[in-house]
Formats: sequence, C-alpha cells, structure tokens
Amino acid sequence: MKGFLFLLLILLFSCSEESGDTFTNEGALQAAQHFYTLFIQGDAQQYVDAMAGAETFSADYKEQMQNVIAQGSRELERKGGVVRVEALSDTLFVADSTAYVYLDLVFADSVHEQIGVPMVFEHGCWRIK
Repeated sequence: MKGFLFLLLILLFSCSEESGDTFTNEGALQAAQHFYTLFIQGDAQQYVDAMAGAETFSADYKEQMQNVIAQGSRELERKGGVVRVEALSDTLFVADSTAYVYLDLVFADSVHEQIGVPMVFEHGCWRIK
C-alpha cells in the first residue's frame, strides 16, 4: 500500500506563493502537506486537476486517475483514517531545484506512518516529482 500511495504522490504538484527562481524549504513543506491533505480528504477532482501536465490529460485518463485517487483515499479510511498530516523536514537541493519532504501521517488510532515525497520547483511552483 505504501508503494501505491507513493506512486500517487509522484504525480502531483503544488504551486506556492514563491516566484521566479527563488524557493524555500518552507514552500516545499507546505506544498507536500497540502497535497497529501487533499488526498486523504478524497478530493480526487482537485487532486487530478493539480497534477503536473493535467491540462494535457484526456478526459478518460483524468477519470481513471480520479478513480485511482478515490480508491487510495478509501484505503486510508479502511486503515482507520488519517487525522493529521505533519511536514517533518526536508532536504533541499539547490543545484537541481528539488526537495525531498518527509511527512508524518497520524491515524485515528494514534499510529504514525512516515512517508517521503520527492518534489521539484518549476515555473514558480512546487510540484510532486
């Protein structure tokens, strides 16, 4: 299941308030936390619309991706539901404008699961890589 969720995260992006060629650790942390929150809330349409290249997806592909995301969200609910997503830390790589963000998922039964989210800063936006 972790691999499935990780794969889904790779497909997403997030625009931050940063612009141009400047980026910060805080922007990467906030973007990763925001998109994983959309995922756990089951907001499949917004999640797919926010994916890198979503404007080029066919209607059929968008629908398929929404179904996959909704399925992943339901799987998290079956595990007891995530009640909180916390960005723990990140590693920022200035040379290639990337970051690797570590998130802590807290489930309703107080179980913690940590995941890593690779991100890239492109055109003023942090995107899931």
